[in-house]
This record gives sequence, C-alpha cells and structure tokens, in this order.
Amino acid sequence: MIVLLMVTAVELTVHFTNKWREAQTVPELLVMQPEREQEFERYLDSLREAEYAARRAEYAKQYAHQYPKPVVHLQPFDPNTADSALLVVVGLKPWMAKNLIRYREAGKVFRRPEDLRSLYGMNDSLYATLEPYIQIDSVYCAAYSDTKADSVQVERRVKKDTILNLNTADTAELQLLRGVGRYTAIQIVRYRQALGGYYSVSQLYEIKEIASERVDSIVPHLFADTSLIAPIAVNRASVKQLQRHPYISYKQAGQVYDLRRRKLQLQAMDELSGIFTSDEQQRLAPYLQFTK
Repeated sequence: MIVLLMVTAVELTVHFTNKWREAQTVPELLVMQPEREQEFERYLDSLREAEYAARRAEYAKQYAHQYPKPVVHLQPFDPNTADSALLVVVGLKPWMAKNLIRYREAGKVFRRPEDLRSLYGMNDSLYATLEPYIQIDSVYCAAYSDTKADSVQVERRVKKDTILNLNTADTAELQLLRGVGRYTAIQIVRYRQALGGYYSVSQLYEIKEIASERVDSIVPHLFADTSLIAPIAVNRASVKQLQRHPYISYKQAGQVYDLRRRKLQLQAMDELSGIFTSDEQQRLAPYLQFTK
C-alpha cells in the first residue's frame, strides 16, 4: 500500500508539473511573437471603430429630421437680393449668408461678381464655383447710384405737376413720387423690362410685391407711352423667348411655336385663339408682332 501511494504521488507530481509548464509557455510565445499581439490589437481596434460607426449612423438616422443637412443646388442668384435660404442652397455656409445679409443692411452693394470676394470666409475655390451663377441686376445697382441717391434724398415729396412716363422713368425718378422707395421703384422697372413696356398704368396692379393702396396713390402721376413698347417677333422668337413674357406660360409658348412650324408663318392674333382666351389675346395684343 505504501509503495502504491508513493507511485501515485509521483505520477500526480509529474502531471501537475507538466500542466504548470504548459501554462508558463503562453507568455513566452507572446514575447517571442510580438507581431501577433499587434495584429490582435488592430483587430480589437477595428471592432471598436465598427461599433462607433454603427452608433454614429444610428444617431444620424435618428436625428436627421431635426438637423437636416443643407442640399447644395447651384442656380443663378443675385447677392444683392437673394435671401439667406437661397444663399445657403447655392453653397454658402449659414454664417456666411448671415454676414452677407448684414453687409447689405449696412449699405453694401455688389456691383460686380468680383465684389463677392470681399465676403468674409469666401475662398478662391468657393468663388470659382459660384462665379458662373452670379447675376447682378443692373437696375438694382442703378437705384443705389451715389449721384441719383443724393438727388432722391434732397427731394422726397412729389410736386403737384409731376407726371412721369412709365416707360422711360428710371428708379431715381420714380422715387420722387411719394410712397415710392428703392424697392418699389426697382419692382416697377423690372416688370417693365419683363413686359417689354407698359401699355397702361393699371398694369402696376399686377406687381405682387407692391400693395394696391400704394399703386392707387401713384397712378395719377404716371402715364404710359405705348410707342415705346418693344413687341415680340412671333415668327422668329424661340420658345424660351416667348415664355419669358409674364403673359405667356411655358405650355402656351410651346403651342405657339408648334403652330408656327405647321403654318410656316402666323399672320394675326386670331390664329392664336386655340391657345389663348379672348381676354388673354386682348392683353397680349400690344406685345406680339406678326411681321416677318
């Protein structure tokens, strides 16, 4: 029994000694192969990064409706009149758009596209992207002409005998009328350019930006010289030229163009009865020319 116990004790000692040695080889292997340890660390880092990315994506999806990312859509804009929303849409940062609005409120006028370079935060790359889409309204700039602005400040009230030709008066002259500021004068001239000239002072009521009460106060001091109207040559105008007129929709412009192609030449307004109503024809008559 004693011998058997001694043999068992020796076997157990050898067994546990081998186990202890096996356990001691693990750190030795790690020391001998540091590249495996580094590879394992990189693997753990990739797992952490994947987890963080998943969390960020989930957060962005959850709060996207609260903080929508501005969508850049390049389109023509005038830095003198564009609102902050349009400025952001064309690519300006919100704080840049706010600065531009402040510049304008302080009296800044952008007379050339290059003037936009003075905006704080405007770099060469952004300006190069925006330059083809910058459209300066010369009418607006003329309203801020130093010499004309001075004359307007001197005489604000209308004279009893002041009568202006609606088809020749510039923004400075229009501002001599009581109740007409720069904005109203610009709208009047801009609509005149779109029409090709006024045939009646009552057309001022069609300008949505001007209150009818204000039009009531200025129409007695205006008249329209219809000989100055620049009509559209119906037999030569393109669809784009036709649809620019406020009284012609894009669909109607296309119909006029198709009718002209079929008939080769249009002779009179009556031929457009299938496209325009009688009221529309009467309103359009001064603006359409049917000669070759």
